[in-house]
Amino acid sequence: MAGNRRLLQCLTAWVAGAWLACRLLQRVDGQASLALTLQTTCPPLKFFDISDLQCADCPAGAFPDSSQRVCISCDGTSGASYDFRSGLAISQTWSSALLQSTTSCACQAPPAGATAVIAQAESAGMSVQRCVVCPSGTVANSIGQCAPTDASLSLPPTPSQQLTQAMSLLGVSMTASAATQAFLTVPSASGVSSLQLTVQQSQPLVDLLGPSALACRLGMGADREACNAVANLCALTLYDSASAACRLYTALVNLFRSNTVSSASPPPPPGTRRGTAFRPETGAMPWLLYEGSGYTDDRNMDLRVKFSGGSVSQGKVSMFTFVLSSYLLNGTWLGYSTWTSEFQLCGAPKNDGSRWYRFGWNYDNSCQIKLEALLAEVAAAFTGAGDTVLHELYLQVGTQSLYPIPVKITNKDELDGNNQADSGAVRRFFYVDRRLGYSSQARALQGVQYPVGMQLDIVLRRSPRDSIYVPQLTVTYGAWQTNTLSAVNLDSAAANEMRDTSFRVIYSNEYSLNRRFWYAWQTVMIVFEVVFAFPAMLLAVYKYIKKKREQADLDFLVYAGVCIADFGSFTLAMVLLVVSLYYLIIYKLQEEVYFLMLQDSDLQNFRITVTLAIVGQSLGLVWMVWGQIRTDVFFIDWEKGRKILTKDGTHQDDAPVSAWRMLMVANEFNELQTVRVTSPGFTMLMMVMILEGANVIASGAVTPDANDYKNYANVTTSIILRFGVEVFFLLVLFLGQYLFKRLIYFPYFANPVTQFIDLMFLANISTVILDDTHSGYYIHGRNQLQHSDTTLRDLNQELLKEEEGLTAQRGLVSSSSNPKLADNQLFLMYITDTIRKTYDAKMLQLVQQATNDSRMRKGTIRTFLRGSGRQRENVLSAQQEITLLFKQMIDDVERNQAAQVVDPTYLQMAIQLPPDNSVNNPSFVHDYLDSFTRTMFLGHEVRLYVYEALFFCAIDMNIRSVAVSALITYIMVRVVRHVRASFGEDNLSQKTLVDRHFLI
Repeated sequence: MAGNRRLLQCLTAWVAGAWLACRLLQRVDGQASLALTLQTTCPPLKFFDISDLQCADCPAGAFPDSSQRVCISCDGTSGASYDFRSGLAISQTWSSALLQSTTSCACQAPPAGATAVIAQAESAGMSVQRCVVCPSGTVANSIGQCAPTDASLSLPPTPSQQLTQAMSLLGVSMTASAATQAFLTVPSASGVSSLQLTVQQSQPLVDLLGPSALACRLGMGADREACNAVANLCALTLYDSASAACRLYTALVNLFRSNTVSSASPPPPPGTRRGTAFRPETGAMPWLLYEGSGYTDDRNMDLRVKFSGGSVSQGKVSMFTFVLSSYLLNGTWLGYSTWTSEFQLCGAPKNDGSRWYRFGWNYDNSCQIKLEALLAEVAAAFTGAGDTVLHELYLQVGTQSLYPIPVKITNKDELDGNNQADSGAVRRFFYVDRRLGYSSQARALQGVQYPVGMQLDIVLRRSPRDSIYVPQLTVTYGAWQTNTLSAVNLDSAAANEMRDTSFRVIYSNEYSLNRRFWYAWQTVMIVFEVVFAFPAMLLAVYKYIKKKREQADLDFLVYAGVCIADFGSFTLAMVLLVVSLYYLIIYKLQEEVYFLMLQDSDLQNFRITVTLAIVGQSLGLVWMVWGQIRTDVFFIDWEKGRKILTKDGTHQDDAPVSAWRMLMVANEFNELQTVRVTSPGFTMLMMVMILEGANVIASGAVTPDANDYKNYANVTTSIILRFGVEVFFLLVLFLGQYLFKRLIYFPYFANPVTQFIDLMFLANISTVILDDTHSGYYIHGRNQLQHSDTTLRDLNQELLKEEEGLTAQRGLVSSSSNPKLADNQLFLMYITDTIRKTYDAKMLQLVQQATNDSRMRKGTIRTFLRGSGRQRENVLSAQQEITLLFKQMIDDVERNQAAQVVDPTYLQMAIQLPPDNSVNNPSFVHDYLDSFTRTMFLGHEVRLYVYEALFFCAIDMNIRSVAVSALITYIMVRVVRHVRASFGEDNLSQKTLVDRHFLI
């Protein structure tokens, strides 16, 4: 019933001539599509309305002119008026004209003895041809005019007078001088603020506004070009509602809207584009301003998108077709053109400047320009008669359908105080203009208007996922003040000034899709932190408590804080790895439209995560290096002195044991401290070769094509995509190097750890490493040779016996029936408090005192670089005592191996907690994982590599250069290695009493 009642109301309104009321009723129910049919030519007997860009039927009895832009009817009336055509102002009369053919009129019955011409005029919103009777003193000429036979002429009204008349007819209260003023906002001399430049008697407002507004008003919209010129001038003033052009436009719209005969074409049927609430009724005037808000959410655009392939005929597109409908400033319609690489003040390569119309390809063309370059661009922006061009933007959504694209002018929003993104849009915009800034009074160009920034936003809808919302073009105009027309004679300060300008196309997701991205991000982060970081942190703190027999609150708090930062940041690094790889894969490999990559400006949380990961890992790295350069290292020499005769030859005595074996072991240990499984130099070199050399870094561009590795100018990149590409190859390089070293190189070529252990065994030297107060590592190096300080032949003989199984096993527990235990030389070591205090009191305190004395004598820097020099006798004696102490401890462990040597389970190997009896007796736990390398770089390869990868990605995230990032990362790695090597060497020299001169 409601639908029938509404239909009856519409029919009644139509019969009554008030079809506008029917449209208003239709708006209540819903919104019709704004799309219009793409038409460039019209069939015979139809005309093309340049305000509506549609073909329409002429009214009954009317026909289109030769251009098919105007409908003409034969004027069957008679009367008298003034004719101001061709610069003449004469009184004229006309008689009835009739339709001679389908496209021409003729005089019905001109007066006897008079000459008559068929002339064109505007009347009641129509263009008419009437039979003009040439008055006395005139005669019809060859071009159909009544030309005077004498010189008694009167001039037509000036443009200023026409402006005054038009404002009077339309009720606009302004003086002619105020109506022809233009206002340009230009930067101040300091550049930190803006000023308003007033252009007196702006040329287009002086020459064009009055005649156009008057012709549009008197013809009641029949002169479409004149009406379009008024709208263009309003757009040229950036839609300033206080300007005369916009006030006249509004007055004309109100006049035509209230008039029952609003256009030459019949009213559109219900359901067409004019039934929408976004497009106001403007009568014969062009549509210039959007009504209401939310027009970017219009679901009637109905355009489906793909990442590749497709066409408008298939209903899905991967390449947009944006169409420009262009007008000269005087209202002349220039026709349609396809928008490709226009509107870019920075210039653009011929092929790459229009890549942005491919769906999903973000584009950013930003630069700084000079005024002379801008003036050169102004000339290129003119077409025909040196006029400024105004554009309307459309998106082709079908083979024969165009959808109007709203344009946001931020200058207008500032004037209106509008801060809403989906309201206040307009239809027309311009590129570069120097017409408004030209003063007819000063006869000089005072300012040029240009786009400081243009941005086209295209948003992917959440449902249906392969559809987009209505795109929106946002333009911010600026003005550049100048006092000359010549780019050659510019003032030097103005000519050398540089100003920013940009052209951007951004493809983005609907807000709810972006919110899902961050929800997934937070979910992964919480899961990783809870599942991995929190248990690891608790285990580390628990092990710290178990190992520390004397708890200190401050030490515990510091260690707990470092653990939180270290494990938490490492987990963040894993989150960055997983999430960046996931979105790299899902974005680059998706065939149908599912998700668009977030803009870098929206990825602040990602940047914060990278920063937190870097800071936390830096703290963990510093803590690791600090712990390593404070590790206690002690060498136990098992060698027994040879028996030699005394000088008097009466008895035998023990010869001194050579120190060269210990010096050699110390040198090898020193070199082993900074040995790495991976090679940072090789890693960075391969990253540059792969990413830059093979241009694989192009995968980081916001282009949904996994197979395209070409460089395109101004196509933007994403920090997440670049991060994903980089961490993928960093991960591949790490796994490749690590597996090659561990599975091939170390077992079959050379393993630095086993080589060092073999060297200690042959040198008959064991090593005690204490990285904590009561725990550390023991490397058993005692052999069964009578003397290790012997000839090479004897050493080879012993090695041959070992191969043939003629000697005891190398391990500490050589009597064990289990070959694995009998041959093991590596142990986790837990000592008693008594042993530790003895070591501190008899050794470390003396070493520290000797170092302090050396610093007082030589200075801190010289002592660090060259060592403390010759060791004092009491320190050397203390070393002998501590050697005996550790020998006794090891002998005691060998005698009580059943109680003091533990073969760990897999769980014990994983958590490495001290045995319960380690408080009262020294305890040794078999180590099958080379755990002593934790005091060196070898045992922290994953940490170091993760830090290098994070550092590299963080640098590249900011500077976007793989080569420079690789160089900076390599320098950082070398600095860290140098610091570790220098301080580690100094620590080794102090703790083992091997002077730095011998560490080469």
